[in-house]
Amino acid sequence: MPRKFLRRISRQYRVNQSAWYLKPFRAVLGQPRYFALNRRSVSRALAIGLFISMLPVPGHTPLAVLVALLMGANLGVAALAAWINSPLTLVPVFYAEYRLGAWLLGRPAQPWPESFDWAWLQQQMALLWQPLALGALVAATATTTVAYVIVNAVWRWSSARRLRRRQRLARKDAISRSSDR
Repeated sequence: MPRKFLRRISRQYRVNQSAWYLKPFRAVLGQPRYFALNRRSVSRALAIGLFISMLPVPGHTPLAVLVALLMGANLGVAALAAWINSPLTLVPVFYAEYRLGAWLLGRPAQPWPESFDWAWLQQQMALLWQPLALGALVAATATTTVAYVIVNAVWRWSSARRLRRRQRLARKDAISRSSDR
């Protein structure tokens, strides 16, 4: 179970606060809400990390952790979710976001360059930044909304299923105890 594993790991880090490299983070590590494994904390952290991973800004992981700290979400899930859009997928995702933004602004999209280098990017950035920013915000908002709704729905379904199973087992146990008498 991932939940049991994450709970054990987070408890281990909260208990082991005496390490020298953890001293600057002692106040954060003492707060259980930053490591809580409940529906609100996990879905909020996933939404934060996913949203930030879709933005064309540097430092996705520190930014996701900072926003998670401000919003009281699970730090580990936010940091991991910031890596959903990995360095291998950044360029295609950002190009798709640029194309979306250009379409929304009614501008013709620039074709993919034959030679992609830093000089070309600096030269074209004046034309690219508005469609890229708009496309990134729209794509990040849509992706985050869908992920948040799915995580909440799956979490509620799983919790209801566990509750029904416990109730069924309790009824069977009660019936077997009454028949033993």
